[in-house]
Amino acid sequence: MNKRIEKLREIMLNLQADYVVLGPNSDCFYLTSFREEQMERPLLLIISPDRVFFLAPKLYEEQISALGFDVVSYPDGSDPFSYLDLKSRKNIYLDDWLPTLHSLSIVERYSPAKVGRASQLISPLRAKKDEEEINTLREAVRLTEKLLEHVLPAIREGITELQLSNTMRREAEELGTEGMSFQPIVTSGPNTSKPHMRSTERRLRNGDPLVLDFGIRWKGYASDMTRTFFLSQPSQEMMNVYNVVKEAQANAENYINPNVRACDVDSAARTVINKSGFGHYFIHRTGHGIGIDVHEPPYISSDNCLPLISGNVFTVEPGIYIPGKFGVRIEDMAYLLDAGGVFNSFTREMVIV
Repeated sequence: MNKRIEKLREIMLNLQADYVVLGPNSDCFYLTSFREEQMERPLLLIISPDRVFFLAPKLYEEQISALGFDVVSYPDGSDPFSYLDLKSRKNIYLDDWLPTLHSLSIVERYSPAKVGRASQLISPLRAKKDEEEINTLREAVRLTEKLLEHVLPAIREGITELQLSNTMRREAEELGTEGMSFQPIVTSGPNTSKPHMRSTERRLRNGDPLVLDFGIRWKGYASDMTRTFFLSQPSQEMMNVYNVVKEAQANAENYINPNVRACDVDSAARTVINKSGFGHYFIHRTGHGIGIDVHEPPYISSDNCLPLISGNVFTVEPGIYIPGKFGVRIEDMAYLLDAGGVFNSFTREMVIV
């Protein structure tokens, strides 16, 4: 049995967890390297102290068996849960993202003594990246920055945000990646004041700020970076805001060291922005963990005062957003090993396209 599953079983023993039931999502991928979309037919990974197996539609049997795991398969038209032989009145930890349809079917059939969240057991394991994961994420960032270099020549007055987003997708495929890790955020002009707005048909104009927030997927892992560019010379107000965000990000990244708390890194960025007078325009946390999922623990926020640990990988992405006018965000992927560091090498200096 692989080391990750064995570590999970140790945690299960400590928490008296009889079963962990996962859908075919990122936790399943972390433990088995298998990932698939969850559909109306249940496809589940079940882990107990003495057995690991998949419950799966017959059409997945060969595919999963090739990975070396036992498969309890069922044909179409049957009751899938009649094949799932779990003991009643046990402690079951369910995948946080399992469809309610499947969760209720398990709870109703087996009347567990306790129902818990599987993330309580697995998130601590995933938050501590091993050497292979660190190297994979480092390469993902390298490819992300290479993608940005390919996209920069396409930035020009008159192109739409959507056209630029589509250019990103094509370039990601040309680079041989597994595609974008999320739908790119490409906003320009006043749209940049909306942190998570997606691409529109708005055409880029002379004097616009341009926010590009994007990432790629590489060997099952995600990247995430943001840079804010300007089409021609920005206004004095835009330059001031950009410099404040740049300073806030640098201050937070310099603060990353062993045993520093996540909330302290958030505070290091927030203090700079507060002192500048823009504090009420910094409307989100400073960062989030990243790995198989784009957003995962640890979260770099004011309410997470747990210490960062060796193996953590997370974003540092302060921003200032002035409604109806413009916004600026700069984002890197940082890590903590013996000391803090940043994977990104692309300049944080102001770039006028």
